[in-house]
Amino acid sequence: MTEDLDTPPKIAIYSLEHADKPARVLRPRVPGHERIYNCPNFMRGGKSILFLAATEGWRFYDYDVYRLDLETGVVERLTKKNGYATDLRVSADGKTAAFLKWSSDRHATPVESFLCLLDLQSRNVTPIKVNGLN
Repeated sequence: MTEDLDTPPKIAIYSLEHADKPARVLRPRVPGHERIYNCPNFMRGGKSILFLAATEGWRFYDYDVYRLDLETGVVERLTKKNGYATDLRVSADGKTAAFLKWSSDRHATPVESFLCLLDLQSRNVTPIKVNGLN
């Protein structure tokens, strides 16, 4: 993710051989909002990218998971109504992704996160209960 003072945020892909400038710059179009992208991850095989993007939600923004096909430019929405979500990661086998959903207090401040798994084929999101951390 890169941001400049004069341009909206974008996903920039850099080559290790020529790290001085991006090899490709992406600004995927998502419904309702096009300025907040987060946590881009290459999918297995390198032909698509999974990322979070902010869309208009019920009270604030929803950060939903999208897939961008790098050859066609087609953007596909994989989740709906996540609320505030962060830290998207794709599994090594490319079958699932994990991210954090946040609950907020009455001032809309994120106060507690919940680990969720996204099955990339069925698009089912499953909250995962993690025990023993406190």
